[in-house]
Amino acid sequence: MEDLAKVLGKQRKIVLARELTKLYEEFWRGTVGQAIIHYQTNQPRGEFTLIIAGAEPDTPVISEDTIKVELQKLLEQGISRSQASRQLAHQTNLSRRQIYQIALKI
Repeated sequence: MEDLAKVLGKQRKIVLARELTKLYEEFWRGTVGQAIIHYQTNQPRGEFTLIIAGAEPDTPVISEDTIKVELQKLLEQGISRSQASRQLAHQTNLSRRQIYQIALKI
């Protein structure tokens, strides 16, 4: 668990499944940090299966003002609103339609 905490961080969600398909089957859910604390006081016994949640996406929040500035730069270069919206959507992973609606306000 300590190695998991170093690599994935203590806040990563996990499930520890113990003794699957057996009489004493049980599931423990929490974070890596909580698992470390839990299993320091509760000796782990038996066979375990570890399920690790995927990483949260690192999508920065982009303000509408920032989008307007970037759109304005592209429009000044002679790029159409539609093409500028496509280009920004690709760069920011935002919806092209959402960006195009902002472009119409400029």
